[in-house]
Amino acid sequence: MLAVLRKTTLASLLIAAAPAYATNGYFLPGFGVKSQGAGGAGIAMQADSLSQAANPANATETGMRADLGMSLFNPERKATTGPDLATTPEGGFGFGASAESGNRLYLMPDMGFTMPVDNKLSVGLALVGNGGMNTTFKPNIFASPFFATTPNGQPDSLVGVDLMQMIAPVTVAYKVTDQHSIGASLNLAAQRFKANGLGQFGLFNISSDSTSLTNNGYDYAYGAGLRLGWLGKFMDGRVSLGATWASKTYMTKFDKYKGLFAEQGDFDIPENYGLGLAVKATDKFTIAADIMKIKYSGVASVSNAGPGVNGGSGVSQSQVLSLSFAPATAPQKLGNDQGMGFGWDDMTVYKLGLIYDVSEDLTVRAGYNYGKTPIQNDQLVFSALAPATVEKHYSIGFTKKMKGEMNWEISGTYMYVANNTLSGCGQAIVDCVSYSMHQHILGVGLGAQY
Repeated sequence: MLAVLRKTTLASLLIAAAPAYATNGYFLPGFGVKSQGAGGAGIAMQADSLSQAANPANATETGMRADLGMSLFNPERKATTGPDLATTPEGGFGFGASAESGNRLYLMPDMGFTMPVDNKLSVGLALVGNGGMNTTFKPNIFASPFFATTPNGQPDSLVGVDLMQMIAPVTVAYKVTDQHSIGASLNLAAQRFKANGLGQFGLFNISSDSTSLTNNGYDYAYGAGLRLGWLGKFMDGRVSLGATWASKTYMTKFDKYKGLFAEQGDFDIPENYGLGLAVKATDKFTIAADIMKIKYSGVASVSNAGPGVNGGSGVSQSQVLSLSFAPATAPQKLGNDQGMGFGWDDMTVYKLGLIYDVSEDLTVRAGYNYGKTPIQNDQLVFSALAPATVEKHYSIGFTKKMKGEMNWEISGTYMYVANNTLSGCGQAIVDCVSYSMHQHILGVGLGAQY
């Protein structure tokens, strides 16, 4: 099983040759082109075989079906660090740079398949991007000319991280009655990560193992979790309700970065759960809505307090500096169980989709997705590497059907992710931090109903 998992999930990473930058924290807004066109809603809506990734019970409603999609992500990210010259600088260590992140185009594929075994039991398999984060800032926003990290006596010229997560749900779903279905998915998962340009973190001696902190190339991790789901149909099928829960996905550790991530390189995929509603208001018009909770607090590398303002929820400058003189086993040093992290909160995401059947062959969609950023304003430093600032998402989409011996369809979507900026001064070491992001997402999908 482990060998199959490694080969399957590694292949998925190779298919997606570049990482996506996700939008609900570091989760994608929805699974598949149709869902994204409806704001990411999908817990109670069975638009295609990829809906099993949102709720495994959906597999009882999609029949014999295959889907293949590709989304193009275009994130625009900017970041600045440096002292507040109008007041006494909190930093005072020479940090001060402004940069736009490179690598602005990413491709993320997805694919799915569902099949009824009999009139009660259905099975499915999908391969979807769960999320990721990526930045490449040049010049290095975390480099002070006072501290050399290269042989020529200069700091690293760029800084950035690159995380991608893919999941492959293997699904079994059962129709308990004509109105109620249950399902379960074994979520096989793979992720890859690398970090560059964090050498000055090592010079400040805040890592438990500075040789496993940065510039070690890609590392890979594998794991598995469980997703359960229920789907109910009411009022002659005009109202659908869905519920889903995914356990934490336990991953192997990033050994090359055990001096960066808490718990010696651990980076599990957090537990998440949600409720969904789909109402067929008329024969042609459907309203779908999801509410989803992402438990970032359950992953120490993401939720542990990071450098922040004096008296805030994070680690103050004096505490960071005291770590420089502490032994490698000091609890808050990077890589230890309580090692500094991003300080992210849990996140609640609201998704709304409007779906209208223009004709038997054409469906159009519009959607809205909102989730307050999980980044806390009093600890902004580390999240400059993963500026998950965006909150508001607007989408449109369509599906065109082509009927024949086998029914084909092509779908498209466009999502605009509005700009949002976080900024604050008095942050440990670097003093002032400001970063922002907005995105464009363009997707296309091909489906076949047998």
